[in-house]
Amino acid sequence: MGFKFAARTLLELGKELISSDEVAINELVKNSIDAGSPSVHCIFNVVVTHGHYQRALDDLKDGKSSAEVFAQLERSVLASAPEESRSAFLEVLRQAVADRDDFEQNLSAAYARFNWIEVRDQGHGMSMDELDAVYLTVGTRSRRRENLAGATYLGDKGVGRLSTMRLGSRLDIKTTCNGERHFNLLTIDWNQFGHDVERDVADILIAPTTGEPKAERTIHGTVIRISDLSGDWPKERLNELLTGPVARMIDPFEKGRANKLLRFEHNGERLLVPNVPEQLLRAAHASCVVQLKFEGDEPVFEGLLDYRLRNAKRVVNQRGVELYSLTQRETSVRGKRGHAAIVATPIRPEVLRQLGPFQVEIYWFNRLIVEAIDGLTAKTRESREEIARWAGGPMLYRYGFRVLPYGNPDDDWLELDKKAFGQAGFKLNRQQIIGRVRVTSAHTALSEQTNREGLVDSPAASALKALLMWLVHVELRDLINAADDDERLNRRQAEVVAEGFWDTEKKVRASIQELRANVPDTNRVMVERIDKSVATLAEQCAQVLSKTEAVIKESADEREKFVHLAGIGLMTEFIFHELDRSIAFALTELEYARREHPQSTVLKNLDDQLKTLSKRVAAFDSLTGEKRQVKTNFEIGEVVTTVLSGHANQFERHGITANVTQDGPVYVRAVRGMLIQILENLISNSVYWLKQQARYEPGFAPRIEINLQSVQKSIFVTDNGPGVDPERQETIFRAFVTSKPVNQGRGLGLYISRELADYHGWKLHMDIGAETTRPGRLNTFVLEVGGEK
Repeated sequence: MGFKFAARTLLELGKELISSDEVAINELVKNSIDAGSPSVHCIFNVVVTHGHYQRALDDLKDGKSSAEVFAQLERSVLASAPEESRSAFLEVLRQAVADRDDFEQNLSAAYARFNWIEVRDQGHGMSMDELDAVYLTVGTRSRRRENLAGATYLGDKGVGRLSTMRLGSRLDIKTTCNGERHFNLLTIDWNQFGHDVERDVADILIAPTTGEPKAERTIHGTVIRISDLSGDWPKERLNELLTGPVARMIDPFEKGRANKLLRFEHNGERLLVPNVPEQLLRAAHASCVVQLKFEGDEPVFEGLLDYRLRNAKRVVNQRGVELYSLTQRETSVRGKRGHAAIVATPIRPEVLRQLGPFQVEIYWFNRLIVEAIDGLTAKTRESREEIARWAGGPMLYRYGFRVLPYGNPDDDWLELDKKAFGQAGFKLNRQQIIGRVRVTSAHTALSEQTNREGLVDSPAASALKALLMWLVHVELRDLINAADDDERLNRRQAEVVAEGFWDTEKKVRASIQELRANVPDTNRVMVERIDKSVATLAEQCAQVLSKTEAVIKESADEREKFVHLAGIGLMTEFIFHELDRSIAFALTELEYARREHPQSTVLKNLDDQLKTLSKRVAAFDSLTGEKRQVKTNFEIGEVVTTVLSGHANQFERHGITANVTQDGPVYVRAVRGMLIQILENLISNSVYWLKQQARYEPGFAPRIEINLQSVQKSIFVTDNGPGVDPERQETIFRAFVTSKPVNQGRGLGLYISRELADYHGWKLHMDIGAETTRPGRLNTFVLEVGGEK
């Protein structure tokens, strides 16, 4: 025994799975291309539209006479219909006007005979055996096997052929291979597979037949005729599709390519497929051209962002661990609480190799200042209409053919509108962006859904989206905002950061519940103490924020207010994030503790970490209240030692070695808490990247070196992580710039650190002359504290 399929299952796979007529046409064209045809000829022969045909049937059922219906149809025949077809269609009806039943029968036959769509190609064609074993076998995987071997077929699921039933109820195929003597024929009536059919699919016999002899045995190719059409196909509708969805089907950035490959005719008239005008792209206010490539085994994401309107440029050059960081995923785990509810999944290096090289082109228009475009439009309105024709966000192409629905008017796959409408200015929304992404990935890495409504979720698809999200929402957005002087931190953003630690505090609370459930009653007292310590820590952080908010209200400098508030928020978030990780680590250790050492040891270590974190909160509490702007004299070395001691458990957990060297005491007059905050941000930055590097470099020994030089009055902070591209040594200090995944990194740590340094007259920058761990990268931050003010 095995599965049996109802005949109507084919209806579900074809007519109802294919979402639109343009998708069906797209599938038929791709099949012809996959057959090796150099071009595809699509012919629409339409005498009367389906709407008028259906109305005539309804009128007959409602009692109208055959003569009345005939007169109505005679008026409805398309003026553009070929004379021969129009006359023959009307003659068939005229012969049966005297009898209602005959007239209805002739009408149905004439509609099917004289209204059809043909897709013709000069591909390799199909033999009798291929029609039977391949075409009539749904889900054949022959192309998947060839794609795995290096072929570049556009489709490989074996169901695209069923898209014909979306367009019409009857299918006639005429095909032949080079060397055959005859044409091979196949006819299918899709009505046999309707919803009201109760038969199994195997009970409906369909078999190819031998057709007429060929004039020459070298003739090859296929003609697919779809008749008994189910949609209206006047010239206006076909032209609308050709200038809209079909124009995007074949990469419209390649001038003339669509019209070389496709020839569309409607009742004998050729209709052309437009492409994106070069003048339009040259008129864009900003552009972004970036590619993912590989240098050996190392992935490199590089290119240029050019804000032409403001003459501002930015180089993109992310590589190796930076890309692995950008593409990591956080996923929710059902049934879990606390730290276990969210799992950060590092990407495997193989995933980026499977994704393979790809290119991105994005063109941005500020619609408020669009003008007439030389050689293309005469008025601003016309320019906006031309932008609207191609806008919608970046479209996705594989081997030059569209992967639906990315870039459609109703598809926001990169969350451009979601982000834009949540912020003032609406600067980066889909109506302002024209673009394309060209991938060469195999279907095994980027597989399309059967309904052609996007890619199947996969690690490679997630990595592609993550890189594009970062490129648009971090890099391009920041370049535009920076040039327009809109990059400053505002009150709402600062408040969101300041309150961020409460979200992590909730996760910590849930983790403690899990901790309580995993220890015996003998250790419950220790767990309760830890719970109370967490509550105390949360209260400490809340009080710090409360005092901070009270003080900044008295400040006259709006920018200083928000920087200060966000800075304190980041510190509290650091504290609770580390606490969450500590509890997660403790839960893991408890599994081993049951076998190897007392559980109380693990809990005591966690309790000690809480005490350390509490000290860190107290240390930067000097940033708040009345002491916030009071400068005192102190020695920097003592502050560095205090800050590092607060990270001792974290360093031990991640195997990080931290060393401090000092050639003599370095005294400064400054706000002690602000220096602590700068150091905390630099160390947190180093820890993050060292953890990332350790994931991908076997045998990696992470280290942080802090060197205090008394003569230069400078602090050098060096780590042996991936480093920073010299082209981005200033970019990383901008607000909201981050190399973490979108929605995971705030991009404020280094920005706030520099603002605090500027407050003192200090300089915080990267040392371009320091010895580097990796060629072409910068690994050392310098805080020059000699220029006090």
